[in-house]
Amino acid sequence: MPVKVGLQFIEKWGSDLERQVRQYEAQQDKKGQIVFYGPSNFTRWSPRFGMRPLEDDIVGASGSKCAINRGFGSSCSEHHLYYYSRMVRPLEPKVLVYSGSGNATAFGYTVEETWELAQRVVTYAMTDFPDIRIYLLAPNPRRDETEQGIAFKDAYREKVIAFCAEHPNCTVVDPRAYEPLLRKDIYVDDGVHYTQQGYDIYRDFFREVLRDELAQF
Repeated sequence: MPVKVGLQFIEKWGSDLERQVRQYEAQQDKKGQIVFYGPSNFTRWSPRFGMRPLEDDIVGASGSKCAINRGFGSSCSEHHLYYYSRMVRPLEPKVLVYSGSGNATAFGYTVEETWELAQRVVTYAMTDFPDIRIYLLAPNPRRDETEQGIAFKDAYREKVIAFCAEHPNCTVVDPRAYEPLLRKDIYVDDGVHYTQQGYDIYRDFFREVLRDELAQF
């Protein structure tokens, strides 16, 4: 399978992924936390985009901070695999929340190709950290869905479900099954990314999904 996208810089969107990764590497982040890894649905959960930070929304039962945001905008599973050794492995995560389907069709990746790359990310994490708990996201909803987009999302979700059924340390996370996230009024103008109200719902969704994990922090 050929690489279909610039790995460090995306010309079509002017996205400098290498710069984003270096900024993360400069942070002094604690190891053994809950790491959110994926594209802009995590990236924009940040004050840089006028939102309350993910790290303040996803906290342990004790109130302590326990989440690390490793979202980098414009990325797809090809980038996630390429940067795994720098973005995830050094953090030695106890829990990995991974969103691997974003932006795939924009770069010409099929469902099968997208999942093959995403599955490698997960396999690397399970190999590096045998006791890790992994929460695998099925695709997020968006305000205006197309038949082609829905078909891709359904097919990717089925692959996630099948994989998790065979790996007890992996859990399916399906945002499209959470009714509050199906609202049409929680997006910024692009119809893809959330407003603060949307991230409030996203926060509640993940707090429920990660309840058992958060109880340990």
